[in-house]
Amino acid sequence: MAEPDAPRATTPFSLPDVLRALRQRRGLGVATVARAMGLPVRTYQNFEADLSGASPARLQAFAEATDCDGMALILCAGGANPGLALACADNKAVSIAVSAVEDLYADIGAEMGALTAAEIINAFDQARGLLQDDVFAQSRGRADRTPSSESLLTHRQLECLRWAQAGKSSNDIGVILGISHRTVDCHIAEACARLEVRTRVQAVSQAIELGLLAPRPR
Repeated sequence: MAEPDAPRATTPFSLPDVLRALRQRRGLGVATVARAMGLPVRTYQNFEADLSGASPARLQAFAEATDCDGMALILCAGGANPGLALACADNKAVSIAVSAVEDLYADIGAEMGALTAAEIINAFDQARGLLQDDVFAQSRGRADRTPSSESLLTHRQLECLRWAQAGKSSNDIGVILGISHRTVDCHIAEACARLEVRTRVQAVSQAIELGLLAPRPR
């Protein structure tokens, strides 16, 4: 039997509508977000209303203030469906995808240029198929799966938490692992989401409790 069509994320909203919806979803007022972004309230209101001064840096600052997917916002500002930013607000899917490409470059360097467009498209098609299968499984009520603690975090997420446990900043960890600090932040944010905590300190504590990290010697 053929699988049903994958649900499609659509929105009648513009990106300014999405910015307002994301802020309201987090229960944040205009003044709170403006302060977090270091903007006067009126400047922020103009930004939210019509994307005044909507540079990538400002969109990323909004994402940090509202804990949403900054790369998705930047992509939507470039013409992608604004619904993407809403759909990825919690799971940071676009930022994770960008981080995965950065990790690939960190692993293989200039050899990345040897990949053909067909090979890249095929790899992403396979990944898309796996994610679609997971959506189908959830729609059929077969997604009630509890991963073992060993498979809860990826190797890279554990690496980032291990260095965070040692007191290293995102910049320090990025230098050590050969990835950007933004990629480090994405890995730690995803680890926090998987461990159901909010901060990296809580993530380290939870990882120790689950036996994923060894306690630091006293």
